[in-house]
Amino acid sequence: MNLVLLGRSLRDSWLLLVSCSVMALGFTWLRVWVASHIKVDAFVKFFSEGLQIFQGLLPVPIEDLASPLGRVAFSFEELGLLMLLGLWTVTRATDCLAGRIGAGTMEMLLAQPVRRLTLVSTHTAVTLAGVLAIGAASWLGVKLGLQFSKFEDAPPWIKLAPAAINFVCLGVFITGAATLISALVRTRAQAVGMVIGFYVVELMLMIIGRLNDRFQWMNRLTILSVYEPTLLTIGLNRDPSAVWPLFWQYNATLLGLGLAGLAASAAIFCRRDVPAPL
Repeated sequence: MNLVLLGRSLRDSWLLLVSCSVMALGFTWLRVWVASHIKVDAFVKFFSEGLQIFQGLLPVPIEDLASPLGRVAFSFEELGLLMLLGLWTVTRATDCLAGRIGAGTMEMLLAQPVRRLTLVSTHTAVTLAGVLAIGAASWLGVKLGLQFSKFEDAPPWIKLAPAAINFVCLGVFITGAATLISALVRTRAQAVGMVIGFYVVELMLMIIGRLNDRFQWMNRLTILSVYEPTLLTIGLNRDPSAVWPLFWQYNATLLGLGLAGLAASAAIFCRRDVPAPL
């Protein structure tokens, strides 16, 4: 039964996964290629003199961000790539429970000789495998971009591994958070709305905390404070002994919260009454 459910879940989502993976590969490939053509001196001067107020939003000092390694690592913080990750994780996670309940398929599934935990675990396994696939595609896109780039001193592809790992861990967290919300609400629309609202609040806390020193404590309230692919990549390249603990702390936080969300959602679903579809 597990293999049947895994196969069905994969058949239902393979097109979305392939599309997200191909677009992630193409996006990072193009992003790295474009970044290699930026005139660094003019960019640093413009940002330092004209946009000083926004320097607090940068993950690292502008000089580090303008380096080849910084420009490439920042690809994992671009909105386009994060949207692709969110598209896959939120679409899949909200469909795990609330989507099936709202569509009326959950009642049919539960009428079969299958455990509720199996329904959650098989669906989530495909989602997490997709997160790994999108992360690998993004990293491969970086490699291809570096091969065609115009960097005078292109960074080795392997040095971007910390950014890719942090990216995958973020995907695990989003999967866990969205699945937990899916277990608490009745419809998929409600789940998607709550996930978007959660992200907007987290983003606002991060922006306020970085722009105003008086509100730096807000950074501790947002999960975005542990998603720092550029900071981790540059730090591990410059001072590995000092940044390795931070690398493990950030990624362990994302993984731990994501897995806790998945465990909580499974526990809630196994104990709740499944409402009739609307």
